[in-house]
Order: sequence, then structure tokens, then C-alpha cells
Amino acid sequence: MVTAILLKLIILFVGVLFAFSAAIICFRLKNVNRTERTQIFKTAEYFNAWIILICFVTTLVYGIFNHFELKKSVHAIISLNYSEASQALNSNGTRYNMAEIISDEVVSRAIKKGALKNVTVKQLKNCLTVYPCVQGGVADETQYHISTEFAVEYHASKHTAHLDSENVIKLISAAYKEYYIEKYTDNFRLDAQKPDFDNMEYMDIVAYFDKEAQAVLNYLYGMAAKNPSFVTESGSTFNSIAGKVHQFNETQINQNFKSLILQNGIVRNKDGYIDRLSYHNKNVDFDRRKNDASYKLCNQAIDMYSEEMTRVVLVPTWDQTGKYYMGRTKVGVDELSVMATNFSNYVASNEKEIMDNKLVIDKISSSNQKSEFYMSADALVDSIYQSIKGFEKEAINAGREYSRHKMNQCIAVTIYGISIMSELKTLVLFACFAYVSLVLYRISKKFPKIGGSPQ
Repeated sequence: MVTAILLKLIILFVGVLFAFSAAIICFRLKNVNRTERTQIFKTAEYFNAWIILICFVTTLVYGIFNHFELKKSVHAIISLNYSEASQALNSNGTRYNMAEIISDEVVSRAIKKGALKNVTVKQLKNCLTVYPCVQGGVADETQYHISTEFAVEYHASKHTAHLDSENVIKLISAAYKEYYIEKYTDNFRLDAQKPDFDNMEYMDIVAYFDKEAQAVLNYLYGMAAKNPSFVTESGSTFNSIAGKVHQFNETQINQNFKSLILQNGIVRNKDGYIDRLSYHNKNVDFDRRKNDASYKLCNQAIDMYSEEMTRVVLVPTWDQTGKYYMGRTKVGVDELSVMATNFSNYVASNEKEIMDNKLVIDKISSSNQKSEFYMSADALVDSIYQSIKGFEKEAINAGREYSRHKMNQCIAVTIYGISIMSELKTLVLFACFAYVSLVLYRISKKFPKIGGSPQ
């Protein structure tokens, strides 16, 4: 704040000196004839030592204050290099909004990330501006343009003068990348709130754990499909993490935990759970009988076709080059065969589900209900839950690491600080202006007042 005031005062002083000297010369020109004017300008000391010294000192002071003032401002160019950017879209297909670059959440992240002291989100945000580097018009189609480069400018205020300007713009850029990755590229998250396992049946807990483990696996397999060779900083790949999760699901959940429950018939509400499984079996059996009837109906329809119609049917057609050939076409039997196969699979699945439920009912009905079994089961519940959360965290960290790697290529940030050449040009221009002003002031003193003599 002080440097800005002093800088303006120096420029104002030189400007006033120039204007004052020029005004004196203009007003006193009529007091001398042409010969005298020419003589004054010819005999003027254009390279006076005192003028050079004063100009040097003034320029030096100006250069110091100008350097500190320029350090308060810096800007960055954020370039979007993914294909959807040219359509003003985020990488997930949603509408892109450049205002998010300096949104409250991004600025807050930057403050926390850099541990910036004595500054609020509002104070820092007021120092930032964002705009597209190339703006189009709407007058006609030739002026339409979607910018994929955006400039972010930072100009320090009295509240942020204690911060390093270049560090601030780096923090904003890094915080925006993290914000973009979490919002538009990484949407994987399991249930944030821990379920009330005390009020859940143990077999329901098994189903819940299996669902959560499958969710982690689906995420990892999806990421592996995008880049199977990506290696995290810890040396893991998506497939290697998925292998650990799959092994854990098979051994700890489906073998150890599920086997413990089935072998010992562990249940919270024995009669209620048996009634629930029995009711569920009735519904599944209804679906089984319906699918079985559909399967038999398809087979009956197939039998109604004559033998000649079920043979391969060839029809004349032509390929993309225009040449004719005999192509095989489908008949009704093909469709019916596929339907019959599907219904047969449905029946097998229904029967397996009914048999699994009957097995659970038999085990529960003959259980001893010993307390040590329940203690072992509860201990396994807590252990498995913590392990799944650990796998979730590892999967998310790997995904975000991959997203950062990808976004470093898709979102490029170029920071522009103080340009030495630009600063030198400004310094030379000011020195010339100051020197001319001083010389002009010295010349103005040689012009006499009305009826007087030169000073």
C-alpha cells in the first residue's frame, strides 16, 4: 500500500514538473523573438551533470518501488487439453464453468493447502479475477468461439500484501486441479455412515460386506480398463489392488465369516429370520414355476415348427463391395431357442437360491446358540468392516493419483510473474521522461518574464 502511494507520488512529481515547465515556456514564448528563442534552445545544457544525477536518483527510487509493486501481481493461464473442452464441457460431460477456478471452495482449499495466515476466503477471493483468453461474439457465426484457455490474475490488496504472489497463484492452480478431479473425475464413494450392525442379521451383514467389496472391485476394474499399466507411488496397480480385494472377499467374507455363521447357526432372531427366509422362498418358487412354464412353452413352440423350416435358410444378398452371396438369415426357432435357454438359466438360479435359503434354515434350526460364537462373529464384523474401508481408501487414493496424472496432461497451468524486459522498458521510459522534464524545467527558467530578464 505504501509503495503504491510513493510510486504514484514520484510519477506525479515528474508529470507536474513536465507540465509546469511546458506551461512556463508556452506563456513566455511571446516575450522573446525568434532569434532569442533559438539562442536559448541552442545554449541549453542538455547533458548537465546535476540533471543526470537527479534523473538517476529519481529513476532508481522509481525502479525500486515499481519492482515491489509489480511483485504484488501475477497471472496464470489454465489450458484445458481434453476433447470435451472445445464444447465447453467438463470431462464427465457436464457444463464447464470458469468461475469455479476462483470459487469459495477452491480458495479455501488453497488457504489450507498453503497454511496461509491472516487472510480470509473473501479477502483472497477479492484479489482474484478470471476471464477467457480469447472471447468470441454473438453477432454472427464467424464470431462464435469457445475458449479452452482461461487467465487467472492476482493483485494483492492491503489484506494480502504479506503473501507471496507467485505462491498464491500456484496454490490456487493446485487447489483447482484437486477440486476438478474430485468433482468431475472421481465419484467413487462407499456408504459414508457405518451401518448399525447390532440390529442386522448376520447373513444380512454378509450380503452387505459382499456388496461393498463388489463395489470396490467394480471401481478398480473400471480404472484398470482405462489404464492397466498405471503404477501408483506405492508400486501398486489397479489390478493388484483388485486382486487383494477379491482374495479378501473370498476368504474372509464368503469363507471365514459366512462359514462361521452357517456352521454354528448364528442368528439374532431365530424364529423371525426363519419366517423371513420361508416367505422369500415362496416368492422365489413362484418365479421358478413361472420361468419353468415359459421354458416348456418355448420348447412346445419349437416342436411345432416343421423340420424343413428349422434348416439353415440362405437368402441372396450383397456385401459392401456390391458382390452377391448367399447369406444365412434367422428364423423363429432361433429366437425361441435363445428364450428357452434364458428361462432355463432363470430356473436354475431360482432353484439354487431356494436351496441356499433352506440350508440356512436347517443350520439355524439346529444351532446351539453359544455366546462365544457371537463374540467371534462380532469381532469379525468389526475387522472386516475396517478392512473394507481400508481397501476403499486405497482404491480412491490410487484413482485420484491416476486422475492427477491424467489431469496434469489435460489441465496445463502456466504462471507468468515479473518480466525483466518489461520492467527494464518501463524503467527506461520513465528515465527518459524524467530527464526531459528536468531539462525542460532548466530551459523554462531561461525564458524572461514580461518586461524582465531570464532567471
